[in-house]
Amino acid sequence: MSLNTKQKQYIDKHHRRQNASRIARTLNLPEDEVKEYIARTYPRRPLSRNAKVLFSIITLSIPILFFLVLELSLRMADYGGDLDLFVFPEQYDGKYGMLNHHYHDKFFFQTTTFEAGRGNVFLKEKPGNGFRVFVLGASTAESFPYGHNGVFSLIVRDMLDDVLPERHVEVVNIGITATNTYTLYDQVGEVLKYEPDAVMIYSGQNEFYGALGIASSENMGGYPGLVRFSMNLYRFRTFLLLRDAIGWVSDQLTGFDKREVPGTLMQRMAQQHAIPLDSKMYEAGKRQYESNLNAILQIYRKNDVPVFISSLVSNLKDQPPFYSIETDDHPAASEIYERALAEYEAGRYDEAVASFRYARDLDAIRFRAPSSFNEIIREKARKHDAYYIPMKERMTSQAENGVIGSDFMLEHLHPNSDGYFLMGKTFFEQLMEADLPGLHADMSRLREPDYYREAMHLTELDHRMVWHRIQGLMNSWPFVDESDPQGYPANYSPDGIADRLAFDYVREYIRWEEAKTRMAQWYNNNNRYEEAIMEVMGAIRAVPHEEEAWRFAGHLAMQAEKTGEAVDFLMQAYHIKPTNHTCRTMGMIEFDRENFERAADYLKEAYQLDPRDHQSLFNASVAHASNEQYEQAWAITEELTRTNPDYPGLQGWRAHLQQAVSRGGSME
Repeated sequence: MSLNTKQKQYIDKHHRRQNASRIARTLNLPEDEVKEYIARTYPRRPLSRNAKVLFSIITLSIPILFFLVLELSLRMADYGGDLDLFVFPEQYDGKYGMLNHHYHDKFFFQTTTFEAGRGNVFLKEKPGNGFRVFVLGASTAESFPYGHNGVFSLIVRDMLDDVLPERHVEVVNIGITATNTYTLYDQVGEVLKYEPDAVMIYSGQNEFYGALGIASSENMGGYPGLVRFSMNLYRFRTFLLLRDAIGWVSDQLTGFDKREVPGTLMQRMAQQHAIPLDSKMYEAGKRQYESNLNAILQIYRKNDVPVFISSLVSNLKDQPPFYSIETDDHPAASEIYERALAEYEAGRYDEAVASFRYARDLDAIRFRAPSSFNEIIREKARKHDAYYIPMKERMTSQAENGVIGSDFMLEHLHPNSDGYFLMGKTFFEQLMEADLPGLHADMSRLREPDYYREAMHLTELDHRMVWHRIQGLMNSWPFVDESDPQGYPANYSPDGIADRLAFDYVREYIRWEEAKTRMAQWYNNNNRYEEAIMEVMGAIRAVPHEEEAWRFAGHLAMQAEKTGEAVDFLMQAYHIKPTNHTCRTMGMIEFDRENFERAADYLKEAYQLDPRDHQSLFNASVAHASNEQYEQAWAITEELTRTNPDYPGLQGWRAHLQQAVSRGGSME
């Protein structure tokens, strides 16, 4: 059957929008006949090879372009915030870098996050004479629970400053609580970017429960290599969006709200609480630690950065095991701990040390690193040519009867001020023993240890802060099974101004800097200037780049009639940023010392910094005249006459100057 003209015209008109089956039904024709006509009349030419390639590229590009646009959009919207390791605040004109307090947010997607790290500063552009050290680790590296002035890395800095007088020393602490070697691995690239001369590592206590750890609420599986690979995706905001979306859906399905989870950060991070010695979870944690240390040390070695990695210390004698489990292979931790106490009381200290360590290793709540971790540290240091820091050995040798306890520890693993001082001193000494090329330390300039201990400037306020933070910690799991709602802090009444400020700081009502400033002001108002200076100097250890802090210290020293100290403080402020107040004060100090020319220079600079300060301009004229520089003195009075002709005493002073000149330059 042949198609008539009308049927052909219909097919010609509709074949692009309708298929052959529908056209055949409309025209009441066999479908095969319609298909044959379309194929004969409109033959399809096969795509060329180039066309096929182009079509494939376009097809594949569509999802890529989608994710590219999504990624760019998320970046423009600053989704996830700034997650770089370092930030360069505008308040310091971008000159100084410091730890980004939100860097760690990318690791904590199931737990309420917190402001991390002490964050002391370093110059963005490393000077030619710079010697820069980065300190890596978790809460002990951060020197919890001490404030900024109690950080052990600052002791290292103080000692290096003395023995390297020609170098610009920076010891940059980037320790972050609740993290482990996964975080240290993530930091490597950005640390290398800022040209470290050495890296110091104290890490291992959080390996099980820290962020991404094998037993953490923030874990991503038990394969360290795969976890490290996935961490590279954190730089993409699309990945963060996907991760957060999965977490949100999971929370909705389970009714979980991380903001409402009770307990300390320790408790919230420990997803898998009990981990018996030699269990599968325990062995997985060891593999994780070994694998990550291998990866970290290998990269630093490849980049010729010396690494100083420390053995780990914890409270053996005065911290009972948190949780005891008896297994087929091991006794209960509590049983061994009781045996250790008996051995210690009997004076069998060598036996007691071994038993205390075994009890610590048996403790199934693994907030204290087991002995095997120190063996791993020593082996990895040897394998990768890193410097092993014998911290455990050093502290053990100085502990009472060779057993680390409350003489160096506050609770289960955080050192007290003596412990942190010993840590800083040990890191420094091992750095000096390494004799790094080009360091050329002058050890004759090193002062007595007590000088550096006092330079921590730990005050009553600092010690009360420590007390409150430890009380809050030990009133929660794992120190107690359930917190007492009527216990600390609910029933606590602060005693005195220092205790009140410390309590408010720990409860996060005020910041550390505010607490230190308010304490200093209270001492100042009560004429206790030396104690006020101690508070300010403690704050300055944390923010040595803050001009205002040095200037305030200078003011306090003047109040205490310690002119020499005042000059030192004010000169530090002046070198950071000259201000009218600093120049005016320095001018008057130099005038009193009869350094008239220097006094005039400071006073004229004070006026330049604040043209309303006619008092300094007038005093500069007096300083020049006192140095028999009458032309300069007269020129200043001319300037003052133009700007403030009614300044009190100006006309009498001008007349006095004229008389002095007429008498041949003799001032009366």
